[in-house]
Amino acid sequence: MAERVKQGESPKEPEPVESNMPTLTDGTKDALILSENAKNDIVARLRRIEGQARGIQRMVEEERSCEDIIIQVAALKAAVTQAGVAIAGSHLVECVALNVSSGEGNCRDKIAGFARLFSKLA
Repeated sequence: MAERVKQGESPKEPEPVESNMPTLTDGTKDALILSENAKNDIVARLRRIEGQARGIQRMVEEERSCEDIIIQVAALKAAVTQAGVAIAGSHLVECVALNVSSGEGNCRDKIAGFARLFSKLA
């Protein structure tokens, strides 16, 4: 959602990312590399997650029971985690393995970077 900026104010700058933490968008070096099947799977997961979130919004608006809503929130949380695991797994297989096998960078550093990235899912 775009944030409105009042007249005379500067738009907010995005918060800086810690430089020692790997990301999936640090230029092309660590860009997400996916097979077509993996990409389709992840996009399908994210679309289901989007539908689940809309369903939960509807449940709240309809004042459904707390227990039913919490069960759906827990399912949504698990689905988001699994989408992250799928992306991280692709990152490990495609990006980290490619860098290690091609001799780019230190193997230990790449694995440690992946471990830091993966720990964000916990």
